[in-house]
Amino acid sequence: MTTQLKRRLVSLEEAVVRQRTATPCPSPAPEIAQRLARIGIVRDPNESLAETTARAMGISVRELRAELQQRAAGITSRP
Repeated sequence: MTTQLKRRLVSLEEAVVRQRTATPCPSPAPEIAQRLARIGIVRDPNESLAETTARAMGISVRELRAELQQRAAGITSRP
């Protein structure tokens, strides 16, 4: 194994260790729920955040999912 390849391997191994020990990002769910509540859209006791969001947008959960999948793929339905 060449010296350059060994250095690269060590560098990658160190990056993996750093990534494993990095603080995970907090969930955005509480922030989304708070923002919806501020505009009067409150989650029902047995309602998921996705259902609440879809209800706030006036669409079905299926339509919300399709929209999110399209946006994740880089396809937007709006200009």
